[in-house]
Amino acid sequence: MIRDDRPPAFVLLNPAAGSGRARRRWATVAPVIAAACEPRVVELDAAGAWEAAARQALGEGVRLFLAAGGDGTVGTLADALVRLRGTVALPALTLGAAGLGSSNDFHKPFARVQARVPLRIGRPGARRDVCRARFTAVEGPPRERHFLVSASLGLAARANAFFSGGDRLQGWLRGRWTAGAILYAAQHTLVRHRNLEARLQLAGGHSYSCALTNLSVGKTAWVSGGFRYDTSVAPDDGLLAANLCEGMTRTAAGRALADLARGRFQGRPGRRHWQLSRLEVELPEPTVLELDGELFAARRVCFETLADRLQLCS
Repeated sequence: MIRDDRPPAFVLLNPAAGSGRARRRWATVAPVIAAACEPRVVELDAAGAWEAAARQALGEGVRLFLAAGGDGTVGTLADALVRLRGTVALPALTLGAAGLGSSNDFHKPFARVQARVPLRIGRPGARRDVCRARFTAVEGPPRERHFLVSASLGLAARANAFFSGGDRLQGWLRGRWTAGAILYAAQHTLVRHRNLEARLQLAGGHSYSCALTNLSVGKTAWVSGGFRYDTSVAPDDGLLAANLCEGMTRTAAGRALADLARGRFQGRPGRRHWQLSRLEVELPEPTVLELDGELFAARRVCFETLADRLQLCS
């Protein structure tokens, strides 16, 4: 039964999520979402025309926004809300999601699942810090992108790039066995592993140079699939959880991946954890930067949290 007190909602649907299976998955949960709100469904397009519809929804008083896709769709919608909200206070907006992607780290640990689709479509619950990355690949003005889940440089970012593109076997696995595709991407990247000479500027002015194997920054312990950290992270403390692997051989990096598959990270050489409000990274050449599953090229990156927070659906 559909209630008549449902709030209006803007829904950004990404049909390409989940290796193209999103539209079929959406059909299974669309009635559930329609029972919880009055959805206005707009499809994500490469040209960004959907942003005009999001701006119009904000102007008409819509305050509930749902991302129907993977983590990249969540990040894309969150980034747009920060940029397009105008005078609307960020805490006045509520963000929810239907996890139609491959990993759906935004939803973990899964609280509500419908037809194998994790959902955050309930009443406004906890608040979440919004993270910002300002980055440049070459000389010129920096680009800016907001994210809610996580960012990475090094091994995880390159594995993410291979997962999204990769070879013929990767494409076959991605469409049939997500966990296998994630493991294959990790293995393929590990074989070609090389450290990146990096200089980190931590909040407080402390500088740190290292041979960067992998750097994960964000607001969740989950990385991809079943990989997860055991370090401290909170959704709304204004701090980034930064986990660094440095100076690792292929063997050590493989051991770190095996540990992450069991939810372990701390206590071994070459691993560091910080909680901080700002982190700058400088690399000698452009490399892959991953932000909520979306891929960019960057040589300099500044990660930080915004002062305001978004409400999340329970």
